[in-house]
Amino acid sequence: MNHETFLAIEPVFTGSDVAAFLAGRGVARPVETARRLEEQWLRAGQVVAVRPDLFAVVSEGIDPARFQPMSSLVATKMAPDAVVSHHAALDFWGISYSMWFDAVYSATDPAPPMVYGAMDYRGVRFPERLIESGQQHVAVVEQSYADGTVRVTTMERTLVDTLADPDYGGSWDEIYQSLTRADSIDVATVATYCQMRDGGPALRAKVGFFLDQHRDLWGIAASDLDQFRPPRQPGRPYHLDPASVPRPYFVDAWNLVVPVSVVERQWELVF
Repeated sequence: MNHETFLAIEPVFTGSDVAAFLAGRGVARPVETARRLEEQWLRAGQVVAVRPDLFAVVSEGIDPARFQPMSSLVATKMAPDAVVSHHAALDFWGISYSMWFDAVYSATDPAPPMVYGAMDYRGVRFPERLIESGQQHVAVVEQSYADGTVRVTTMERTLVDTLADPDYGGSWDEIYQSLTRADSIDVATVATYCQMRDGGPALRAKVGFFLDQHRDLWGIAASDLDQFRPPRQPGRPYHLDPASVPRPYFVDAWNLVVPVSVVERQWELVF
């Protein structure tokens, strides 16, 4: 059997991937054979170990010591059900405002944070509501990329996840200037995912406020936002930013406390 065939179809892989490939081809002891092959490939400089049991095929002509694997491919393999998410999804879709050296992914059981080369891999646990319903991969697509396959959140899920967990999206100017580069947003899909992810009024208020700010950009009708409006709770506003902000502003229409910099979109000011 030509084991090099595997390296041609799996640019980033785990030991389990190798064993499954071998078992499918009738190898009697696939796990033991996989380990031997991994050691052989490492010695030959054909692959690098991103972490124990996670490997990347070295591009031809590149020094293994200098090789930097595609972060989206690595992030997809960081856990069995991992998906590229948050700022890393914005980057994958080509709309991130600035370059990050953090590769964010979501998974049921994320691995501990790790660094390989220039990239810092950070995992976020899927929302409990999605885990409980078995819907971790709702609004997730598989995309061919760099000879491999990336699992990544759709633009609509990325928008909601980033507003729900802004720590994984960057500063507010980064979040806004990235998300607003999207060509279009399907409001119905956003609403459905909000309900599946959380179901609570706080998230709907955050997302509704953001969409309200960008109605003209994406052609959103005022009536489309009614499904996001939270119930009135005098004296109990929701907060866009979970952190304490020095200059908060109350947006009555959304019962939402928002940083003044976000309301005014100060990053758009030209001096």
